[in-house]
Amino acid sequence: MMSRSHSYPAPESAVRLSQLHQGARARVLGTDLPGEDTALLEALGLTDHCLVRVCKTGEPFIVQVSTTRIGLAESVADRILAAPDPTA
Repeated sequence: MMSRSHSYPAPESAVRLSQLHQGARARVLGTDLPGEDTALLEALGLTDHCLVRVCKTGEPFIVQVSTTRIGLAESVADRILAAPDPTA
């Protein structure tokens, strides 16, 4: 289950998912969304420590997890904390 962003120390490189540019890759660290919203994202594959690739910024903000693309409201992407993947 995804952690709340306030429940763990975030790495210094952590950013909001919405701050990443198209093509960027990152590891999801957690969210400050309500539990039911977090559960829905997890059901779609957007879980703690999963690797995502930003396919499109703006509305909708689209990320790819494995082979699945997920469209998010930019306001939701702004509440997901991620660590950019330096190998990308």
